[in-house]
Amino acid sequence: MEKICILDENKKCNNCGECDKCDLDPNKICDNCGKCLDLEGYEHKEVIIDKIIEDPNEIEEYEQDAEIEEADDNAADEFLNDYDDDYVRDERDDLPYELELIDDIDGLSELLEDEEKRHKIIDEKAPGIFVIKNPQN
Repeated sequence: MEKICILDENKKCNNCGECDKCDLDPNKICDNCGKCLDLEGYEHKEVIIDKIIEDPNEIEEYEQDAEIEEADDNAADEFLNDYDDDYVRDERDDLPYELELIDDIDGLSELLEDEEKRHKIIDEKAPGIFVIKNPQN
């Protein structure tokens, strides 16, 4: 599989070395001195790179996931912007199921701290969401 140029995604890599040049001095090959990172008065900047994706199919999949994530973020922003300052709670607003807080149930905090007992009695469905197991199962 041929590599794609990291500076021009429409070009195949031809090992021209353009990507190895120093940003401050194009006549020099980058030696990772970091001077280009100090331009805005900060001591240093950093970017965490999890992985480099070179496979075009994997890149397309990643971009699709990013678009979905962005759409989800936009939906969350829209939900948060829909807040009504004049809202008054109504009994009809109750959730269709009953929730109880951990601190409101006697002995539950201690049970959660004892890992062996906790796994026998409680399932953690999501972080902080606990469901008591059915004793018949």
